[in-house]
Amino acid sequence: MTSVGRSQAVEFFASLVKPTAEEYLNDPLNLRRGRLAAIVLYHMADHAALDGYAGNDRKTMDQLVEQLRAELIDACPDFALIRDIADASKHAILSVAKKAPRQVSTSKQVQRIAGAYMGAAYMTAPYNTGSAVMVTFDSGQTRPLSGIVRQVLMMWEAKMFPIGPFQPLIRAEST
Repeated sequence: MTSVGRSQAVEFFASLVKPTAEEYLNDPLNLRRGRLAAIVLYHMADHAALDGYAGNDRKTMDQLVEQLRAELIDACPDFALIRDIADASKHAILSVAKKAPRQVSTSKQVQRIAGAYMGAAYMTAPYNTGSAVMVTFDSGQTRPLSGIVRQVLMMWEAKMFPIGPFQPLIRAEST
């Protein structure tokens, strides 16, 4: 049931996307939660693009979703990684994409690796652990999945709630 005054996309984000991503970020060594976080972060685009659309024309819906996905990749390049991780998690092996080059092609490229976080950028891997869920790109580069999930979650939060969390009104003092 949708809350009064909340769009279906906001409801989907608040009830599924954010809690799923936060569960993974609170347990960043859990590969299953990491894959699920990637999947819901990626499919949030469908909900956001079609929010308020009342038609049922599949071609129009596909165009709206593809347009938003392109905008999201421009705004947050890690969204392209989330796309590849989500698709690889679902399909195991991805075909060569004609429209959008892939950076991750198989589900095996997302795995928990012992001692993998050493040398990772600050705030992108679990602290004081000997393993991490890592993404190995087709290029051979690796990154912790937690950093990618964190970036895309922050992008969605900024998009869904552009004015930010509640802040008290600040009144200018007259002098």
